[in-house]
Amino acid sequence: MERVPLDRRMCYIEQGRLDIRPSPLAVIGPILILLLGVGLLIALAFLMNRLPAAGAALMLLVAMVAVAFGGLGTVHSLMGSYLLVEAEKQSVRFQQGLLGLGLGTRELVPFWKIDHIELADGDLGEGRGPAFPLDMRAWEVVLVKTNGKRLTIGQVTVPQVEELVDEGFSRAYRVAEAVAHLTGRPLVITAALEPETALEPEEEKAGKEAS
Repeated sequence: MERVPLDRRMCYIEQGRLDIRPSPLAVIGPILILLLGVGLLIALAFLMNRLPAAGAALMLLVAMVAVAFGGLGTVHSLMGSYLLVEAEKQSVRFQQGLLGLGLGTRELVPFWKIDHIELADGDLGEGRGPAFPLDMRAWEVVLVKTNGKRLTIGQVTVPQVEELVDEGFSRAYRVAEAVAHLTGRPLVITAALEPETALEPEEEKAGKEAS
C-alpha cells in the first residue's frame, strides 16, 4: 500500500482502490476532548455533594458535550473516510463528515459521470484570515463531472521553496494520477507549472533521443 500525505488527510493507494482518510495525527485532538469529558465526569462524581446545583449541572453539560464530540471525533479519525475510489464498483464515494462519522455516502459518482480529473492551483484563501508568514503554494485535485460540477478530492500546500514546491507538486500529481488511472478518465493539469516541474516538449525529447 502506498501512502501520500495531503493537507490534514492521508491518501492510501492500493490495487484497484484509493482511500482518503483523516491524517493519523488528527486523532490527537478528539482524544484530548474525550479525556477532558471523562475527567470532568470523574471529578463530578467526587465533588457532587460539594458543588451547588447550578455548578454541577453546568459541569455535567460540558462533560456530556465533550464526551459526545470527542467520541465521535475519535471514531471518525480512526475509522472514517473522506473519499473512496473502487475500480470493482466503478464509483467514487464522497463520505460524510464528522457527525456522519465519515461512514455514510454524501455523494456517489459513477465513473461514467466523470469528465476528467484536474490538477489545479489551490485556493490559499487570501483575505479570509491571517496571512501566512511565508509565501505558500497550493495544488488541488478536483473531480470534474460531465455536468461541470467540481468536487474537491484533496489539496497540498507547501512553503514557496524550490525543494518543497517540487515535493508538494509530486504528491498532488501522484494522487491525481492514481484517481485518473482508477477511473479511466483523463488527467488535466491546469496548475501553473514551475520550469523544473513542467514536462519537456515532445520536440525536445525527440531531439535528445536522436542525438
